Amino acid sequence: MAIIQPIIDLVEICALHGIENAILCPGSRSAAITMAFVRNPKIKCYSISDERSGGFFALGIALKTKKTVAIVCTSGSAVYNFAPAVAEAFFQQVPLLVITADRPLEWIHQNDGQTIYQQEIFGKNCKRSYNLLADFTNSDTNWYFQRTINEAVNLAINSPKGPIHINIPIREPFYPIESEKYEPSEYLQQIRFIETDKKVKLEKSYDLLKECMSSSRILIAVGQLPYDKEINAILEKFQNELNIPVLADIISNIRINQISNHDSFLSIDNEEFKPDLLITLGQSFISKSFKKYFQKHKVKAHWHLQESDLLIDPLQSISTLIHIDPKVFLRNLFEDIDNQQFKEGDQEELGASDYFNKLKLANNSSQKRFYDFIKKDNDFSELQAYLACLEHLPENIDLHLANSMAIRYVNLLPFDYSKNIEIFANRGTSGIDGCLSTSVGATMYTENLVYLFIGDMAFLYDRNALWNNYLPVNLRIIVFNNAGGGIFRLIDGPSQQPELEDFFETKQNLNAKSTIMDAGFDYYSAKTELEIVEKMKLMAVHDGKSKCLEIFTTGEINQKVFKEYLDFVRK
Repeated sequence: MAIIQPIIDLVEICALHGIENAILCPGSRSAAITMAFVRNPKIKCYSISDERSGGFFALGIALKTKKTVAIVCTSGSAVYNFAPAVAEAFFQQVPLLVITADRPLEWIHQNDGQTIYQQEIFGKNCKRSYNLLADFTNSDTNWYFQRTINEAVNLAINSPKGPIHINIPIREPFYPIESEKYEPSEYLQQIRFIETDKKVKLEKSYDLLKECMSSSRILIAVGQLPYDKEINAILEKFQNELNIPVLADIISNIRINQISNHDSFLSIDNEEFKPDLLITLGQSFISKSFKKYFQKHKVKAHWHLQESDLLIDPLQSISTLIHIDPKVFLRNLFEDIDNQQFKEGDQEELGASDYFNKLKLANNSSQKRFYDFIKKDNDFSELQAYLACLEHLPENIDLHLANSMAIRYVNLLPFDYSKNIEIFANRGTSGIDGCLSTSVGATMYTENLVYLFIGDMAFLYDRNALWNNYLPVNLRIIVFNNAGGGIFRLIDGPSQQPELEDFFETKQNLNAKSTIMDAGFDYYSAKTELEIVEKMKLMAVHDGKSKCLEIFTTGEINQKVFKEYLDFVRK
């Protein structure tokens, strides 16, 4: 039996619970954990040198596979570098198993290298933290390790999903001697947790149905969700058969001809779009207009559907929080409404057609005004650049949207939902720090082309995403280079300050070319709409190489055109 047998068994139990991928960041104190993963034939291992990039790489794999991914690092500051990805996974409800090697407790604050306080280091940005034992020779240690890992991997996937941290203090020696075998113990305690469906009690369900049936203006609004065919089908029935409109941000992955231009037409000065009953599901909304509108115009009833027991109320208007899988609730609600209408002999739609038509008219008018603006003789800016890229995306791809202006532009612009494009974005914490790494990780588990829209600052911030030996051939990076943090020119506060360029926008003269060429990608650049159209055709070619298109614009022009557009479309 190996000295580190509890660690070998811990990894085997991970495999038995279906963990198929592990991101291993190099280090000595974590050597025993690394070797246990690498020598387990059931788990695919990736070596990523930068812990921050590795954490987001794992996040991308988890988002695409919808399975828990393990990430491993050595002790000390390496652990802190996982923190941005762990926080994103926590707030986006993505399962990660974070395993960190540590020094024994007695060596903390004794001037020993790579030794910091690691217990519960991620604080509340993690579902749960475990600190294991440093004494592997005690007869109960293996049982404790097995019990803990069973609890941890089950908790990671129980709703709401999220990251679990396991901190393992390890004493020397942690490299095996030649006679030791890396084999799991003959008896392993694999424990399954079975979570029953959460149902709304019958008497409560009737009250909800009654409230719904008495509401003449109903709106369903959807925040961030992974693509789900069944949710799309249910919401399409609400909209087409019950005349209840569905409003959805781009990150909702809803594709049912929904209300999607709300960011342009929802004005807080116009109360005519306020429903009697608002039903929300999904996580964050990008649209500031949507959030501000409902924060000001309080609805009579607001139901929010979620599996978490936290009270999450960004619209400041929830009247009923329903702890349930939204898919289950919506399916049951539709059937209950249908049955109630049959009993009452009422075959009319539940929703008010004038309300739905008002929203559709505003939605279509907003899109028309956008195209009217684009036809004007405007200076070339990011607005035209993003539109040209969107219009020339191929079908059946994955599209990752970096934070800051990239995701805001795409949420604002017309989008062709018929192209079967799945949207991904790090909107749990909305940081720019790991957007490139997330897309690289996700690309590992799809044969589709994966496009990433990213600004120059987010790209430069995460260049280490391309510092590994697993770079894909189906990644398409589009860098929108405006020589700084362009979003700060569009926010009233910083845009009015004399420190704008140096301390908010942080103007810079770098570009992506050297990084892209070092990674072995094809590199293209564009400065006009015509060049974008030509290069987008090259980007779509399947030739066994990843590609990058860098589009150059000017911050001052972007600011001018964007504000002119908002004034034109919202007046």
